[in-house]
Amino acid sequence: MEVTTALATERHLETLLNAVVSAARRLTAAEGGRILVLDRTGRELHCLVGQNEAAPELSGLARSVPLYRAANSFNLDEPNVYAAVTGRVVNVADVRAYTGLDFTALYAHEAATAFRTRAFVAVPLRSVEGFTLGVLQLINVRMDHRRMDGWPLEAGAAGRALSPDFERVVRCFAAHAAVAIANARLFDENRRLIRQLDRARSDLEEENTRLRNAQAGPGNGVIGDSAPFQVALALLQRAAPATVPVLLLGETGTGKEVFAKMLHAASPRSARPFVVQNCAALPEHLLESELFGYRRGAFTGAIADRAGLVHAAQGGTLFLDEVGDMPLGLQSKILRMLGQGEVRRVGDTRTETVDVRIVAATNADLAAKIAQGQFREDLYYRLQVFPITLPPLRDRTSDIPALIEHFLAAACAPLGRRPPALTPEALACLVNWRFPGNVRELKNIVERAVLLCDGDRLDLPHLPPELMASTALPAPIMTPEEEGGGLRLMVQNYEAAIIEVKLRETGWNQSRAADLLRISRRSLVEKLSRYDIRQPGRV
Repeated sequence: MEVTTALATERHLETLLNAVVSAARRLTAAEGGRILVLDRTGRELHCLVGQNEAAPELSGLARSVPLYRAANSFNLDEPNVYAAVTGRVVNVADVRAYTGLDFTALYAHEAATAFRTRAFVAVPLRSVEGFTLGVLQLINVRMDHRRMDGWPLEAGAAGRALSPDFERVVRCFAAHAAVAIANARLFDENRRLIRQLDRARSDLEEENTRLRNAQAGPGNGVIGDSAPFQVALALLQRAAPATVPVLLLGETGTGKEVFAKMLHAASPRSARPFVVQNCAALPEHLLESELFGYRRGAFTGAIADRAGLVHAAQGGTLFLDEVGDMPLGLQSKILRMLGQGEVRRVGDTRTETVDVRIVAATNADLAAKIAQGQFREDLYYRLQVFPITLPPLRDRTSDIPALIEHFLAAACAPLGRRPPALTPEALACLVNWRFPGNVRELKNIVERAVLLCDGDRLDLPHLPPELMASTALPAPIMTPEEEGGGLRLMVQNYEAAIIEVKLRETGWNQSRAADLLRISRRSLVEKLSRYDIRQPGRV
C-alpha cells in the first residue's frame, strides 16, 4: 500500500525506488537490497539505489555490470544478467555453496569487509511491453516461510531462499519498480520534448517578430524612396494600428494589393487571415454567396452549408479589390457589415456577427460613379474613412532603377542566372517611358527582356519596340531656309521636339507634361500654339 501510494504521488525516481526496496526488505526481512537499471545503450546494468543495514558501505556496486562478454554474447553466468536477459528469478539460499552462477564479483566487492552475502534474490524488472528495464536484488532474505504467521527469523539466523508465495510477492514489488522506472523515463522524455518545443516555439516567435517588424517597417519589401511614395507609406503606418476601413486609390498596377497586405501585416490582426476578393470578377449572385456564404438548398447546387470569405477572415482583414465595380444590390449588405458587423448567408433568415477589417481598393473615380448612380454615396463615406492614394510610376521615376534591379533578380532566380547589366541606353529608355500600366507593366517588361536576353547585358533590342519609338527624340527636320536661320531656329525646332515627346509620355495630358518640363501650363499652351503641335487625330 505504501509503494502504491508513493507511485501515485512521488515524481522523484530515486525516492520512489528507495521506497520500493525498503518495502520489499521489510516484508522479506532482507539485510540489503538494490535496484539495477539497464542504461539506454542496453549494454550495462547500473546500481541506481542500494540499501544495506549491516554494511552501508556495500549498499551500491563496485562497478557496473556488463551484459555482454568480449565475444558479444550474453554474460549469462552473472546472476543479475541472467535474471535481466532470461526474465527468470534467481533465488539462491547460499551463494557460497551454489555453483550454477558466477558470484565472483560479489565476493570481491565484500572481500575487504566482514559482511557476507548468503541468500540472494534477483527479480527482473519488465515493462508492460515486455522490455527489460533492470533487476530488483535482495540480499540475505531471512523470512521463515515455514511459519504461517509470516514473521521473520530471529536475529542471527541464517538466510534462506524465498518460498514460491513470497517470490510472487517480490515479483509484485519488481513490477512496481518497473512501472516507476518506465514512468520516470517517459516523464524525462516528455520534459525533454517540452523543452525542445519551447525552444522551437521561442525561435518561431522570434522569427515571426522579425518578419512582422520587417513587414511593418517602412517599405516592407516594396521599393521606393521618392517623395510621393514615402507619403503613401507614412499614411499606411498611421492607419495600421487602427481598425477603421481604409480605401486605397490609384491607377491599375500601382500595387494596391501589396499595400493592403502591408497594412494587414503591420496591424494587430497580422496573426489572423488576410482574405482577398476581386469585386469585378463575379456576377452579383455569385459574389454575394462567395462573400457571405450560403445555406443548403439556397439555390441549385447548394448541397451543403458553406461559410463565406467574411467568415474565413474572422478577426483578420478582408481586402475588396475593384470595389468600385461592386453591384449596387451588394453594396447595401457591405454597408451593413461595416456599420453593425452583421452578415446574412444566402438562403438564411438569421444574421451573424463578424469581426473583419475592410480594406478596399479601386482605380475608378467613385465620385463620378456616385453622380451616375452606380455607387452608393453612404458606402463611399464608410469606406473612405482613411483614404490612401498610391502614386503612378510616372510620378516616381526616381524609383524605377531600384525597381528594375529588383525585378531582374526575381526574374533570373528561377532560371538560375545572374541578372544581366542594364545598358545606359536601355535604362534611359525605361526611365523616360510613361508606364500606363505602372509597376505591373514595368515588371512584365523586365521579365520579357530577361527571356530575350542571352548575354550579360540587357540593351534596347530586348525592350518592347513602342518604348523606343515613343521615347526617342526625333531629329529636327531643317528646311534650307531654317538651316540658314542660325542657332535660334535650331533651338526652337529642338524644343518643339522635346515638348511633343513629353506630351506623348503623359498621354497628351498638358498639366503633367508641363510638370515634367518644369514650366507652367500657360507657358506650355503658348508653345503649343507657337509650334503648332497637335495631338494626332485631333484638328
